[in-house]
Amino acid sequence: MTGGELDARVALVTGSSRGIGRATSVALAARGARVVMTARGRADLEEAAEEVAARGPAPRIEECDFENPADIEALFDRLLTDGLAVDILVNNVGIARMARFEDVPDEEWRRDWELNVMSAVRCCRRAIPAMRRKGWGRIVNVASSAAKRPSARWPHYATTKAALLGLTMALADAHGRDGITINAVCPGPVASPLWTAPGGLADAVAEARGGSPDAVLQEIGERIPIGRMGEPEEIGEVIAFLCTDAARYVHGAALSVDGGNVRIVV
Repeated sequence: MTGGELDARVALVTGSSRGIGRATSVALAARGARVVMTARGRADLEEAAEEVAARGPAPRIEECDFENPADIEALFDRLLTDGLAVDILVNNVGIARMARFEDVPDEEWRRDWELNVMSAVRCCRRAIPAMRRKGWGRIVNVASSAAKRPSARWPHYATTKAALLGLTMALADAHGRDGITINAVCPGPVASPLWTAPGGLADAVAEARGGSPDAVLQEIGERIPIGRMGEPEEIGEVIAFLCTDAARYVHGAALSVDGGNVRIVV
């Protein structure tokens, strides 16, 4: 496929076998990007890659554990060996669990910090030098509405996602003159496997409160001003837009993509 806005651009999307990462990969491929899809499980990646290939260039799939610094280094080394310098980096991989502050042990705080924050730090560290040499790059960090409005329901998730916003702003300040735009998106509740899959957040809330997961999802949607939860594709399209030249003056932003869920003036 040729003639897309992002033809010849290499886009690395972390955590892209499902949900927002998968939808983002589809949206980027539809604009002509060569997407590098990453996750821990190859089977899920191969299935997701079929959908991406149907919309644009065939993606490359790479297994990577983003909690492991050596895995991240090896991933970038493999790409560079094959002549694939990353032009677009979408730091999407992350983890969330509802819990009271007093019920979150140190080991879980460390795990969430490694995956939700340090994976982005390490990927940015490897990607930015090549972007600077080219004079063109796009970085989008997938944060959360919880970063703007922290909740007692998930203190460690909200804290790490707020830190990701801090990283976004610091890097934007450092690299605005290098031809690199660096932004974050802050989704609200999204009808993705994080919420809807067996053992997901809807199941956890239903178990804690009583009732059914379907009732939980309906209640969450009804509390959002637009009247429903978001869809992964709606987040992916915004991320893909930020990677195009149409968004070349959007820099250092933390865009709420949440149906009006967070009612603050920023």
